[in-house]
Amino acid sequence: MGPQLKVVERTRTATMLCAASGNPDPEITWFKDFLPVDTSNNNGRIKQLRSGALQIELSEESDQGKYECVATNSAGTRYSAPANLYVRVRRVPPRFSIPPTNHEIMPGGSVNITCVAVGSPMPYVKWMLGAEDLTPEDDMPIGRNVLELNDVRQSANYTCVAMSTLGVIEAIAQITVKALPKPPGTPVVTESTATSITLTWDSGNPEPVSYYIIQHKPKNSEEPYKEIDGVATTRYSVAGLSPYSEYEFRVVAVNNIGRGPPSEPVSTRTSEQAPSSAPRNVQARMLSSTTILVQWEEPEEPNGQIQGYRVYYTMDPTQHVNSWMKHNVADSHITTIGNLVPQKTYSVKVLAFTSVGDGPLSSDIQVITQTGVPGQPLNFKAEPESETSILLSWTPPRSDTISSYELVYKDGEHGEEQRVSTEPTTSYRLQGLRPNSLYLFRLAARSPQGLGASTAEISARTMQSSRSGKKIVAKKKKKSHKDLAPKIYVFLTREKADIGKESMSTTSAISTFFGLFFIFIWLSFIYFYFFFCSFFSITPILSLKSSFNPLLKLEPSAPPQDISCTSPSSTSILVSWKPPPVEKQNGIITEYSIKYIGIDGEDVKPHEILGISSDSTQYLLEQLEKWTEYRISVTAHTDVGPGPESLAVLIRTDEDVPSGPPRKVEVEAVNSTAVKVSWRSPVPNKQHGQIRGYQVHYVRMENGEPKGQPMLKDIMLADAQEMIISGLQPETTYSFTVTAYTTKGDGARSKPKLISTTGAVPGKPRLVISHTQMNTALIQWHPPVDTFGPLQGYRLKFGRKDVDTFTTMEFSEKEDHFTATDIHKGASYVFRLSARNKVGFGEEMVKEISVPEEVPSGFPQNLHSESSTSTSVQLTWQMPLLAERNGIITKYTILYRDINVAYQPVELPVVPADTTMTLSGLKPDTTYDVKVRAHTSKGPGPYSPSVQFRTLPVDQAVFAKNFHVKAVMKTSVLLSWEIPENYNSALPFKILYDDGKMVVEVDGRATQKLITNLKPETSYSFVLTNRGNSAGGLQHRVTAKTAPDVLRTKPVFIGKTNLDGMITVELPEVPSNENIKGYYIVIVPLKRSRGKFIKPWESPDEMELDEVLYVFVVVFSSIKETVLVCNAKVQEVK
Repeated sequence: MGPQLKVVERTRTATMLCAASGNPDPEITWFKDFLPVDTSNNNGRIKQLRSGALQIELSEESDQGKYECVATNSAGTRYSAPANLYVRVRRVPPRFSIPPTNHEIMPGGSVNITCVAVGSPMPYVKWMLGAEDLTPEDDMPIGRNVLELNDVRQSANYTCVAMSTLGVIEAIAQITVKALPKPPGTPVVTESTATSITLTWDSGNPEPVSYYIIQHKPKNSEEPYKEIDGVATTRYSVAGLSPYSEYEFRVVAVNNIGRGPPSEPVSTRTSEQAPSSAPRNVQARMLSSTTILVQWEEPEEPNGQIQGYRVYYTMDPTQHVNSWMKHNVADSHITTIGNLVPQKTYSVKVLAFTSVGDGPLSSDIQVITQTGVPGQPLNFKAEPESETSILLSWTPPRSDTISSYELVYKDGEHGEEQRVSTEPTTSYRLQGLRPNSLYLFRLAARSPQGLGASTAEISARTMQSSRSGKKIVAKKKKKSHKDLAPKIYVFLTREKADIGKESMSTTSAISTFFGLFFIFIWLSFIYFYFFFCSFFSITPILSLKSSFNPLLKLEPSAPPQDISCTSPSSTSILVSWKPPPVEKQNGIITEYSIKYIGIDGEDVKPHEILGISSDSTQYLLEQLEKWTEYRISVTAHTDVGPGPESLAVLIRTDEDVPSGPPRKVEVEAVNSTAVKVSWRSPVPNKQHGQIRGYQVHYVRMENGEPKGQPMLKDIMLADAQEMIISGLQPETTYSFTVTAYTTKGDGARSKPKLISTTGAVPGKPRLVISHTQMNTALIQWHPPVDTFGPLQGYRLKFGRKDVDTFTTMEFSEKEDHFTATDIHKGASYVFRLSARNKVGFGEEMVKEISVPEEVPSGFPQNLHSESSTSTSVQLTWQMPLLAERNGIITKYTILYRDINVAYQPVELPVVPADTTMTLSGLKPDTTYDVKVRAHTSKGPGPYSPSVQFRTLPVDQAVFAKNFHVKAVMKTSVLLSWEIPENYNSALPFKILYDDGKMVVEVDGRATQKLITNLKPETSYSFVLTNRGNSAGGLQHRVTAKTAPDVLRTKPVFIGKTNLDGMITVELPEVPSNENIKGYYIVIVPLKRSRGKFIKPWESPDEMELDEVLYVFVVVFSSIKETVLVCNAKVQEVK
């Protein structure tokens, strides 16, 4: 047996087999490539086995060759057939089995970076920093290299390089040294109100920032900055500021290391606001019997620059202040008012105003127009001192001689007035009053000349007496058999005696004993009565609730009071209340419950919170939907049950930043330096507030990585959907994202969109327009100054300014002029010329010319009759052709005559230039010749060809009237008319439409006709006639536009009809770009035949509209659902 073909992998063992037999036994030797194999000179790697086989261990490429074995004995020699041995060398390019990883370390920290690469042959591995080798060339490890870094102070990128004869590969490890963030960019004020400032700023940090801190304080103030922490966006509205005040703002960035330095400050002033307080210390005194002097001080909260004051005065203070007399004062705190009526009492009020508006009015003061009479006392106050006394104090009027004061007071609103005269002091102690009683006071000053005006009425209550009244003790009885008897409280009263002064007499003790005994007997009777009725199943004839209500414990008969709600956050509402009135609690309040339901959110299920402590007067509802309106009510409970619900309170949760990004973001390169970005608003349920505007963020990209500082553009329009970003670099790639923002800040950003600006395009060419007298214009141009490469041609757009369509023409780069023909007289033209290079067309040069007017060269078109009677004809025509108007049509002239009278035409002007005219006062059954011409400011044009019309005979003056459109659908129009009572003609009417191409005959006595198979959203003109379309026939004309095809599906049932005839229908969706004002929902009962409903129509448009039972109008086009209520049971909705 000889050797066979063998393939072995390098470093593996290869065995070549050989066996031979003979007599004597042969000796086997091996040859490779015809040379003997030496087994003694290879350290035992190649050896011959006893069986004769050749074994090669750790095979090498040099072992490859042609092998043959030779058998030799005394009888001879035999050679085997040769066999090839192939040594396969495995060759694998290097790859990273453990690539290096990125690390973040603290300043001065240490880190080890491991890099492992494999391949065949195994690669060498080294580390590099930029172009510097960090691994010595003579000590380069194979397969694995660990880089040890100590005391690292600066971020850097380290490169691991693996190399073999089959290639070189690299991997980068980013070592980021954590550091405090850099200061953000200087804040920019984007919006200012009287109480808030909206700021935007650039991050200023390439590394992520955890959040920002906004610092603000009044400018030039020594007080420390106030801080707003946890701002997660680069836009924020600082609220709670004072109007018309200057503030200083700066921003601090925070990361996981700490706070960085603040940005440069920005100063701004809040907007003005109307004053929020009235002028102070308003006083008035007499200068003469007809003149008063009014003084005041500036309001405490002017909220801006006070522009002036308004002084209102009247003799009848019960009138509305708008009916008072008014005196305006410029920037002064004193004024005089004259021409008053002597011996009268005047009321005076003052307000201040800024450029924004008026502030509140001051409290009115009174003054009597009598010389020498003092004014009102100032600062009149009342303070209780004890149970029986109140101290009154005041400030005397200015510059008045006071002889005494007159105090008027009364006990409560309806008490009798008492008068007290005091010395001319500034205080008075009123004594001998009743405890815990409300007293009303007014004060007037008196001089020798008379009594002055009284102050406004003030009130004060004396202190409560130390004695207490009756004390109520409630003793609760145990529940009776099976809880059948009512829950009864026995109320015992006792008088709390004053020690040492009162004692209970024998008579009162006996009375108390018999009273308690009677209550015991009476309650025992009630108990056994109800027990007896329950045991023998007898209905009680007594009503506990009506007859014994004072002895019963019931549920509350009134809801909690003063329900108020606030939203402290976007997902919570704080509900506050007061307990029901004590007399309507009907027992001890054991708990409260709150019911709430979302009105416009995704969760519209009702919710209820039970078991709220009876001691609580507020509760925080949490985990609510953001910016959603809720209806909330509160109920009080006793242990008998719940009382009535309070009136529902509507409140919306607070705004938040949008959680959804703007949709459908598209980016389009406009030219070499500008990009158009368009978007749609975020989905409504993720806006979380009123969208105030959008921000477009963009950054330059190189090799897929951001380069340079990111930039942003802000547009403060809620309905904005596009923006042009200019000032970009030509042939550069940018990344764009868009975010929406509310008053709480900007929300989620859209996915980045990459766009490359085009190359630079040419500038504006120079353009010259020359108008000729031959209705032509010569356009000449010269190349632009900046061409940015060879020009490849020009593009010219031109046309009338009042026409939308323009003519567009292109020219080669060598052409420099063009003559435009058909230039109309009396029109303005626009010419737009742009040059083109290899990138595209550049900016357009725009020129306008106006051609002088002339008289019209053409006549009005399509003169015809709309309708006729026996004495009138309604005429309609169209303007002359555009090219023949030669200017603005200012009026028309109609010339008409009886064809039987040749020389008596009548000329009528039509001013303004309307295209409809009714000729009246005509003869019955007479033919008239009519023509019309147009006028410009230069004069009249030619008359139109004459057209003849015939009035109707007197007995046929009206064949139909009130021809109108009754209803319009997508593909049909319902026309209607009226006929005289004596009309009985069998001749059919004709309805012409679609420019006369379609004719429909109809019995005139039907008074209506449904025209079908029309096109949606198309205008049609309908003509009703009884004698064809000749000059002698009467015509009525109406126009209508069919409805758009926006509802392509039917309404869908949501549930079956209930017993009240109520069904719920989900309306089909309509495209968002349609201006829908409302839905019309048609409900028609179907006729039943043999148990089945008959559907006589293929489409709702085929229905006879007079059979429609109901038409409901849903006024809100955004409503997706509505409820239809019918008196009759609705079987099906078509």
